Amino acid sequence: MSEFGNILLLVACLLSLTYLFLPFSSYRFVSSAIFFCVSASMAILIYCHIKNDFSLENVYYHSHTTKPLIYKICGVWGNKEGSMLLWTLVLVMYLLLMDIYIPSVIPVPRNWDPDNLIANEYIKWQCNKNWIPVSSTVMTSERTSGSKLKKISLITHGLICFCFLLFTLLESNPFTKMPGIETDGLGFNPILQDIGLAIHPPILYLGYLGFSVPFSLSIAGLILNTEGNVWAKIVRPWVLISWLLLTLGISLGSWWAYRELGWGGFWFWDPVENVSLMPWLIAVALTHLLLVVRNFNTLRNFAILLTLTTFILSVTGTFLVRSGILTSVHTFADDSRYGLYILALLGVITVSSLVIFVVFTRKNHTSFQYSILESEKKSATQVTEGRRFFSRLTMMMMNNLLFITAFFIVFVGTLYPTVLEYLTGELISVGAPYYNSLFNSIALAILVLTMIGQYCSWQGNSLLPIFHEYRFSFCSAAAILPFIFHMELIIVLSITISIALLIFVLEAYSKRIRLFKSESILLARRVSKSYYAMMLAHAGVAILVLGIACSVGWQEKKENYLGIGDSITVNKFKVTLRNIEFIKEKNFHAVRGTMDIRNLLNSKVVGDVTPEYRFYLAEGQKNVESSIYHNLFSDIYVVIGEIDKNKSKIAAKVHYKPGMSIIWLGSFLIAFGSLLAAFSSSKKVVPSVS
Repeated sequence: MSEFGNILLLVACLLSLTYLFLPFSSYRFVSSAIFFCVSASMAILIYCHIKNDFSLENVYYHSHTTKPLIYKICGVWGNKEGSMLLWTLVLVMYLLLMDIYIPSVIPVPRNWDPDNLIANEYIKWQCNKNWIPVSSTVMTSERTSGSKLKKISLITHGLICFCFLLFTLLESNPFTKMPGIETDGLGFNPILQDIGLAIHPPILYLGYLGFSVPFSLSIAGLILNTEGNVWAKIVRPWVLISWLLLTLGISLGSWWAYRELGWGGFWFWDPVENVSLMPWLIAVALTHLLLVVRNFNTLRNFAILLTLTTFILSVTGTFLVRSGILTSVHTFADDSRYGLYILALLGVITVSSLVIFVVFTRKNHTSFQYSILESEKKSATQVTEGRRFFSRLTMMMMNNLLFITAFFIVFVGTLYPTVLEYLTGELISVGAPYYNSLFNSIALAILVLTMIGQYCSWQGNSLLPIFHEYRFSFCSAAAILPFIFHMELIIVLSITISIALLIFVLEAYSKRIRLFKSESILLARRVSKSYYAMMLAHAGVAILVLGIACSVGWQEKKENYLGIGDSITVNKFKVTLRNIEFIKEKNFHAVRGTMDIRNLLNSKVVGDVTPEYRFYLAEGQKNVESSIYHNLFSDIYVVIGEIDKNKSKIAAKVHYKPGMSIIWLGSFLIAFGSLLAAFSSSKKVVPSVS
């Protein structure tokens, strides 16, 4: 069975090269065949784990007969070989999706025939169907073949697939045989035996590798000198969906760390957490920049550079996780040669893409990417120079600069200790104080510029009326100050600005639909999906920052040894130990504490928690299993440790974590807003036929 898995990977690897010489009409079959081969390989590996086939190194080193079925399945990608196979599976899945969904550019004649209305409507229908703007910029008598853009994109993506499939076969093969016959395995990391493993890595990979599609389209766009607004309209949905999945992946990773690691936090500025944050920050700048490219047909090259950078950073993430360079609970590398191969692959992708960028941007130096549509020029000249600075375009570009600055802060903080150790041998660590001191002010500036940008028009307008028109938002935020003025300045500013942005978004929407007027429902239905997407995403950002500020500002932690009937009080809650029991499961033994939680304001028991201290038999490792009581505005987070036999008490730690549900809500709204933006119908520009 395992030999068949290797054969399928080899076939997929060879097929990924056939895009170079096969006719375009055969691409769909090749893409489907590659996806089938890699999917079948993954299915075979999962089957080997389920059937406890310890003749494979991957199964022997990462499984055990007592491991629950769900962890036998998702444990397939809980190691470097299996996760690389998942990586290639996601990559070839996007190859097939590209073949299916990348549209072809429809040729549009320069002069519309007023008498041939049927032909004109057909052209408009085809353009709208394929998300191509019917504007004067694409009305050309030359027949431009969209198959060229699609073909070069698929060739590029096929070469990327070939590289990773070859690497999987040669250096990360999950079907490598054991030298002898084993009857049982060594077990699986207890920290990873959590439901978060089933969903976090696949979604994170879907986000990382989703940017391979814009990467391939950017290479094709450079080579063909595709017009900026046409390119942006095709690329933007892929960027939004990838960013959505990366947002969900990072959020699920934080949720997993919060539940499983036992320290009560959701973000530790861990190097591998930072590695996932870096492409996310660049992708945020890219999603906003693509709006400018689509609407104004300018800055295409800058957008392409950000697109290339985002995917390169995604590949950098997998290199750092698997190279052993970074130390983290997320890494699983034990072979320096393994990291060198990925570094070489990263170098090939980076150098080749940047060379193509430099060569073809110089070649097309005087092309359309530096022009602005005539219609936009005309409207822009009507705006006074004094007001033009306060425009949505200016605020968006300033925000993009802040996101790029934030990226460099994370980049330097993550890699500087490694570089310093390599050059001097000195060991240092860069932790939360560095990131918080620099990151917090940038985040608040982004919130302020987001508020201003939403108020301003594309052409520009005066900023002074904002304080009168949106006085309810600013007054509501100011009304919070008396209740929080005693807290740290950064917490006060974070809460105030995030509340101001949240209410601002809602107030802007209420003005747009004339809330409480007879026509409100009709106007609400006429609001575009793209506006709702923007509103949800910006509201989600405000809620996320508010939740983080509340969690940091009001959190409490207490720990003590507890006997039966003893209590720990945090905030307005009293946590009392009611029972201790020893439990035996198939793969672990544990001490379980049962505690009730009483609200001291009304003396009512509001819930109970059952934290555990586990010992995993096969792995010989101990692990804490937290138990969390959730309510609308706060969590009571409890973990226990070993029993002190001398005191007949058990170690317990209780965290009061306000705002956690708000954090998860904000993350969900950001992701949902991105999803809505990806599938919202963009504004169609229909030419006049009169």
